[in-house]
Amino acid sequence: MQWRLHEDVDADVRAAVELLRSPSGLRTREQGEQLREVLQRRIEDARRADPSAGYAAHLRTALDYRSWFRFETYVVDDAAPGRKRALTGRTGLSQGEQRVLSYLVLFAAAAAHFTTLGETTPHAPRLILLDDAFAKVDEPTHGRLGRILVDLDLDFVLTSERLMGNWPEVPSLHIYECLRDARVRGVASLHYTWNGRHRRLMPV
Repeated sequence: MQWRLHEDVDADVRAAVELLRSPSGLRTREQGEQLREVLQRRIEDARRADPSAGYAAHLRTALDYRSWFRFETYVVDDAAPGRKRALTGRTGLSQGEQRVLSYLVLFAAAAAHFTTLGETTPHAPRLILLDDAFAKVDEPTHGRLGRILVDLDLDFVLTSERLMGNWPEVPSLHIYECLRDARVRGVASLHYTWNGRHRRLMPV
């Protein structure tokens, strides 16, 4: 993804973006005052443009940074890393590629949500559940998606008819395989552990 400031944004937006690049604790008093003045002017502009809207609407209009930037998303093929295709509504993607893109968005959104939640509830679990995980995604990509979950510090529970989870990209995992015989009542369960290199059958 390329995330760039629009060329035609006004001077106040450019000033706000520059000031917001530095952490609040490192800004001088003068910079903090300048940022406050810039944002106040944007709120006043929104109020003049639509006096009938409420203060919350004025804030949304003035501070919605998405209108300040241009977001461009590209698809890069592993077989040709130097080439990329702009991702648009007309970009031809296989079902597997569409699934991978949806997983990437889901994982990033979940990680961002849990990180924000962790500021007030540091012990909240960072857990996602996926039923029929990674269906229609080619097998070499399964481990890469698992690695992304690990890198984002997400705990996960996956169910699937075909995944075993013994991916070198994932350092540890508990794996439960459920076996059912139509002629026998009940379901048998096998418990494995995975340490990134070896899968071990645990005793009952």
